[in-house]
Amino acid sequence: MLFFGKTADIFGKKLQLLLGMLWLSACSLITAFIPSALLMNIFCGLLGLGTAAIAPPALGVLFATYPEGKRRNAATGALGCGNPVGFVLGSLSAGVATHLSGWRASFIVIAVFFFLLTILAFWTVPQLPRNGDMKLAIKQFDYLGSILIAIGMGLFTAALT
Repeated sequence: MLFFGKTADIFGKKLQLLLGMLWLSACSLITAFIPSALLMNIFCGLLGLGTAAIAPPALGVLFATYPEGKRRNAATGALGCGNPVGFVLGSLSAGVATHLSGWRASFIVIAVFFFLLTILAFWTVPQLPRNGDMKLAIKQFDYLGSILIAIGMGLFTAALT
């Protein structure tokens, strides 16, 4: 998420949000038709990459759109409650889809949901200005630091488990 927070600042929050949701939709659809367990694990990992890509721009859009005050607090609370509500509704819809049609149907439901969400976000999410010069930001981006922090967090997590 640290990497995607910076890329959202460089390339634009709306663009990254839309591309991240399209990524989730595409990976979910591909996962529904994967023939092997190894590929399914890889694509489920890519789904996690998609969620990491959409979280920073979603927060950035929220904080840039709403001025400080009660309305921003309410919007932040709504975003915060979206995770557990999405978990429950996603579990229920995936359970119904799996019961009616098999496990692959749950991934198809997720793909359709994120595709529709992408279409809605295209019209509803405001276009925010980018921070600074894009070429300079790409040149000055800390690629090595991003790679090392990802590896370090992965090794730290592996050591704890």
